[in-house]
Amino acid sequence: MERTQRLARINALVSRQDGATMAQMMEDMKVSRATINRDLEYMRSQMNAPIVWDPYEGFYRLERNGAVGPTYMLPGQWFTPAQAYAYLTLNNMVEKIAPKVLGPFLYPMRVLLKEMLGKAEFELYGLDKKIEIDMPAMPAIGDLDFQNLTEALLHEQPVRIVVRAPSGQEHTVAGTPVRLHIAATGWRIEVGQGGAAPVTIDIAHIRKVIAADEDET
Repeated sequence: MERTQRLARINALVSRQDGATMAQMMEDMKVSRATINRDLEYMRSQMNAPIVWDPYEGFYRLERNGAVGPTYMLPGQWFTPAQAYAYLTLNNMVEKIAPKVLGPFLYPMRVLLKEMLGKAEFELYGLDKKIEIDMPAMPAIGDLDFQNLTEALLHEQPVRIVVRAPSGQEHTVAGTPVRLHIAATGWRIEVGQGGAAPVTIDIAHIRKVIAADEDET
């Protein structure tokens, strides 16, 4: 379970009238005592969560008169069911544009939103299936090469990109990916080369992507 999901779950458990014991939280999320303690400390120190330990009852709870409101917020805590559904629909639609790029990042939030809507018994209308986004399919590029490209884009790491021109000739572009364009006309990546203007490459023409310090063979 991702930390974002755990924080939301801890918030739900300690918000109950009877709060939650350490054992209940460990069992609910299938994690260790150390993980729960780290999450509790993170919520208190970074989110101003008014979580207190009740020594008489033996459970953790939110201090009713604590800093609840603008000073304490968790992702999704302030969504109404309708807002959560709208965000989930947008989430699903965006993932269809670039599932390999965005899917891994959107999945944790999608799980959390579905859980929220399920608890609220909110009807799912399948709106994302009723709206069509006309975008080009992902170009034919090797999974490893595409992974190397997106990793370099996310972490701003230099790479060498082997490009095959329409004439069949190949050349190598060295630089750091700075922006991915997904448009009706195709997929393109901008590669920065120091102080020079970025070079735009059609992803359909990419044959190989390797780290700058990796042996090309």
